[in-house]
Amino acid sequence: MPDTTKQPTRAKTDVDRLRSLGLTFLVIATLAIVFMAGFGTHWLTSRVAGDTPDNPLAELAIGNDAQPTEFGVFWEAWRILQRDFFGDQPANQQRTYAAIQGLAQSYDDPYTYFVEPQPRQREKENLSGEFGGIGAWVSTDDQGNIVLKPMPGRAAETAGILEGDILVAINGTEITTELSQDQVLDMIRGPIGEPVELQLRRGDAADLVTVSVVRERVETPSVEWRVLEESPKVGYIAIRQFTERTADELDSAIADLNAKDISFLVLDLRHNGGGLLQSSIDVASRFLNDGVVLFERKNDGSRETYRVEAAQRAPNWPTAVLVDGATASAAEIVAGALQDRGRAQLIGEKTYGKGSVQLIRDLSDGSSVHVTVARWQTPNGHEINGVGLSPNIESPHQDDIDAPLAEAIKLLTGNVAQN
Repeated sequence: MPDTTKQPTRAKTDVDRLRSLGLTFLVIATLAIVFMAGFGTHWLTSRVAGDTPDNPLAELAIGNDAQPTEFGVFWEAWRILQRDFFGDQPANQQRTYAAIQGLAQSYDDPYTYFVEPQPRQREKENLSGEFGGIGAWVSTDDQGNIVLKPMPGRAAETAGILEGDILVAINGTEITTELSQDQVLDMIRGPIGEPVELQLRRGDAADLVTVSVVRERVETPSVEWRVLEESPKVGYIAIRQFTERTADELDSAIADLNAKDISFLVLDLRHNGGGLLQSSIDVASRFLNDGVVLFERKNDGSRETYRVEAAQRAPNWPTAVLVDGATASAAEIVAGALQDRGRAQLIGEKTYGKGSVQLIRDLSDGSSVHVTVARWQTPNGHEINGVGLSPNIESPHQDDIDAPLAEAIKLLTGNVAQN
């Protein structure tokens, strides 16, 4: 039975920026891959899919405002291409997917789109915070080779993979430059406990090395934390994306920092393109005692309210939130709620401005359609779509120092000195 799910995502422009870094978490999935289709808030619900007809699109229900002749024209064009095209015919599935993509694009909304089965599965796995992989990083060198680097203590290292090994084949399928990095990752990932055979070129050796790696559960931490060395009373928590595991990871971070007797907190949401809506509500609920987290404004003019939920509260540390132009969607929900509710000040640069809500409908073959169904607003009723959140204190990025972090430390510790 297909399912649908609510969640915030990241923008295509940010994905391209992340992918350009070339270093991807092998297994394998990366933050860039997770949100390959754009910033957005994905709302997942459940529905039962009908049977898939043998003739693609032929049995689609036509709304009252459409005429059957419109689909007649479609099939007329289909038959002409089938009959007259010189060269190899694309598979029916490929043509069907292209038709759905074109249909979604006709709505002229960057966050309404079609996702094929493999990318959709990758999206689900990444948002769960874990997946089946080999525990290695993959990058692409200047010649287009896929280069591996095993993670310490993980399956890839145990199987004998060395840093710098070049991937030649996966389960007998040759890796060519025509394959995208996403396609290579899909070939490596798979069910936990099942082996994958890799052929590797190692250094200048003439013979290839063949290794079999049993896929293991690989978790993708979404939260990092530490006590700042330059200011030992200031704790630092960075949330990289909002997954099913983020709230639990945040609880661990808060407990650890509390045990270290910090007095202030910096919450870093920079380069966070979003994730699950529920995760953003869970995170906001760690810092707010009650009240509104966000409003959802629907097309019919109605508005739904999402409030703080029962949760383990963080100590009432004075808090600053770091944001930038890649802070989007679920991250903007948290930042906007803490700013509007007076719980924290925002420091950095104006956020991305992704305030629309998407419904993900999983189709019967594992593909999905993402549809914009609403827009969300901050607790004070601000709609940030295309506008973004303005920081209380502007602090642009600098290459040589982390100016926003320094500004946050100054704000927090300076406030105490004045008190």
